[in-house]
Amino acid sequence: MRKKRGFTLIELLVVIAIIAMLMAILMPTLSKVKKIAQRVVCGTNLRGLGTAQTVYAHDYDGRYTVQGGKTNPEWSPQMANTAWYAATLPWNDSGVNPQISVGTSLYLLVREADVSPKSFVCPSGGENEFDGKNPDNRDLVQLWDFGHTSYNASMGPFNCVSYSYHMPYKGNDPGQTGGTGKRGRYAADDNRSAAFAVMADKNPFFDTRLNFNSSSTDITAQNYLDRSSPLYWEDDASRYQIFAANSQPHDREGQNVLYADGHTAYEGRSDVGVRNDNIYTRWTVTQLSSTDENQWRRGALGSTPPDAYPRGMEDSMLVNDKENMNVFPHTN
Repeated sequence: MRKKRGFTLIELLVVIAIIAMLMAILMPTLSKVKKIAQRVVCGTNLRGLGTAQTVYAHDYDGRYTVQGGKTNPEWSPQMANTAWYAATLPWNDSGVNPQISVGTSLYLLVREADVSPKSFVCPSGGENEFDGKNPDNRDLVQLWDFGHTSYNASMGPFNCVSYSYHMPYKGNDPGQTGGTGKRGRYAADDNRSAAFAVMADKNPFFDTRLNFNSSSTDITAQNYLDRSSPLYWEDDASRYQIFAANSQPHDREGQNVLYADGHTAYEGRSDVGVRNDNIYTRWTVTQLSSTDENQWRRGALGSTPPDAYPRGMEDSMLVNDKENMNVFPHTN
């Protein structure tokens, strides 16, 4: 009877080496495929949110979602717990604190358009789906904002929403000495140019991992976006500042953007709004300025929020709530 022959040690090592080589070749490709898949899901989420905004606008005189209390609300990206409770009362309620989150405006899509909280989470962003946990065991449609899945008081909408939204609230518009009302003068509606950006991945300038989000910082094409500028040809650290102008979730390679006509696109730059408007910043000057238009449309972050507001109907300024908002879900 012929004796069966097994693998020799050398043959086994050769097989292992071949498998290791194949894995080394395939892993980067598989990783890239995963990133692309996550990017597609993210874009699909935004497209669905755009459809929901259209449905909402049909019932509210063409206006996209804006939440508020009885008094004039102002955005407060890191407000205290008590302010959040008072600010997120419905329009006709007796709330007296004007501070409010961006998340509560987006949450109207959950309340009014039957959107799942899962639709607000990008697979690449690191946020968690809001599960609706709240002190009174209310349903999702009875709440007024996103909370946190671990029910942690130190975390709020920042941890449950992956996207930024065009500034919905009032501000000190050019020529005005005070706020212009509950709804911002330039809040988004269904009467905007097709190239107007309504939502996108989070604003990179509110990212606590970067060093230019804590104070007034001029952001210009020459500093961050223009390939012909000296900064682009400097060292790696300087070039990084250009990529920092893109949102973080997709490795700062770009961001998914929802436009006013309902389509979404993955953009490798942030100056993709109306006539090269930087979607994450406000214009550096008013529309009547003689300064070069392409330059001022690419904009500046302006003052520390909540003082930074859009300066015109074509000025996209996508904002999101920041970390460490001390909040709980608020109920009816």
